[in-house]
Amino acid sequence: MNTNLLIKRAEPKHIPSIASIQTYYALNTVLTFATAGLTDAEFEARYQNMVSENHLPFLVAVIPRKRRPEKFEVQRQGTQTPVESHDEGEEVVVGYTYLSPFRPSLPAYTHTGELSLFVHPEHLYKGIGSALLEKLLEACGQSRIREVLAVMAVDVETIGAGLGLRDWYVGWGFEEVGKMERVGWKMGRW
Repeated sequence: MNTNLLIKRAEPKHIPSIASIQTYYALNTVLTFATAGLTDAEFEARYQNMVSENHLPFLVAVIPRKRRPEKFEVQRQGTQTPVESHDEGEEVVVGYTYLSPFRPSLPAYTHTGELSLFVHPEHLYKGIGSALLEKLLEACGQSRIREVLAVMAVDVETIGAGLGLRDWYVGWGFEEVGKMERVGWKMGRW
């Protein structure tokens, strides 16, 4: 895992990056049944609903932004070396997670949340999803949520014929309690 990775509460300034990650998954995968990306304004409304109205955790994973290499003329024993620097004040969102109310129109489900977690496609398999999930589950202790549901689509074209993600959730203590087959049509397949 990137030792510079920081998990923290999402802020409105993160919305464009979050929306960009969501759009990638909506347009290129079956991991979400969304078929279009959300605009920044639509994701801002979702963010406000989760955080301000429902008081649920919404977290981002960030790393320091690497500035493009700038060539500084550095004299070291007669050589010129390009130097790469970091802008310490900037960060890149490499993943996000949040809980949304499960069936919000039914008050008996008030203490149940549905998990959403996505990692930037260029940062997969680096422990970012695990770091996000760990912090999200910790944050449940400060919220009304007592049960977290991880509803997932199985993409047979990914690791383990789509069951690698299920196995990852099981490793976190989730239990598979059911399957709904042929309930979503996307990208020419069920």
